[in-house]
Amino acid sequence: MKYLLILSTLIVLGSSLSTQLSQKPTCFLVNSPEENSHLTVNYIVSGLDENQTDVFIKKKDGEILIKVQNTKDGRIRELLKDKDNYYVCFQSRDQSYKMVSFDFDIEGVDKEYAQSEQFELMSKELQKTQKNFQNIYRNQHWISDRENAHAIILDQTEKSVQWCAVIKVGVLIVISLSQIYIVYNYFKDKDLSGQV
Repeated sequence: MKYLLILSTLIVLGSSLSTQLSQKPTCFLVNSPEENSHLTVNYIVSGLDENQTDVFIKKKDGEILIKVQNTKDGRIRELLKDKDNYYVCFQSRDQSYKMVSFDFDIEGVDKEYAQSEQFELMSKELQKTQKNFQNIYRNQHWISDRENAHAIILDQTEKSVQWCAVIKVGVLIVISLSQIYIVYNYFKDKDLSGQV
């Protein structure tokens, strides 16, 4: 009973729900707070064979007020003439897996979505959030600038290392060629026939 009361309170406030469907009707209690109120049910079915779904509104005694067959999404609107409990039911016509997401709205029921003090708190929180986003934005730009500076330094360092390597290889080649030349000239005029 406690859960039924909580569920009907949520329904009266116009909340959005979802549930898995089966071949047995899945029904939700809606309490009409006054006579001649309009109940609007928006729904969408997802899963396999979505069109194999029935949606209906019935009275507490089982009398069906409106029924939509073979539907996968839509809106049902019905006038609830009495101040009583009604049921909004969803039923699968086959054994395929289906989920239905839906919400209820009863016209004529005043809903207080937010108070002025809630707006003030929200405004303060939004200001804090804006400051945090500005800090994040500045940090991202600082990191981006730092990465660009590091990229320039890295590029310059790579070029310096490449030139240094080219110069070192050039010096080694010059030293090797000069050693070959010196050794060749040293032994060019000498007789190496083996006289001791």
